Amino acid sequence: MSYNNIGLPTPRGSGTSGYITRNVSHIKPRGPPVKPGKDFEDASDLARDAWRKEPAKEIVEHDLKRQIEVKCMELRDQLEDEGADEEEIEKRVEYLRESLIKRSKRTPQRSPRRDFR
Repeated sequence: MSYNNIGLPTPRGSGTSGYITRNVSHIKPRGPPVKPGKDFEDASDLARDAWRKEPAKEIVEHDLKRQIEVKCMELRDQLEDEGADEEEIEKRVEYLRESLIKRSKRTPQRSPRRDFR
């Protein structure tokens, strides 16, 4: 069945019923109308507050542990390239890890991307 030259001339042999549906995938869904005034200001305040939202404590702690381990692995690679023996490498890496953990507990956690330099 063809309607306004859309669809199949005949559904025979096509494996379909020939029913034509409208394509609405390109149409944007409509939301409630935006009223200027107090509602609009409240929405911007909410967006501003969401921007200032602090990250979760667990995520900050995990990121801090990752940074500590990265520094430890960098030291390990450097010592292995210099040819230090395994006991010396383990001792120095463990000392660095403990000192970074102590330093992280002493300083307040301001941001998730704190650097140890």
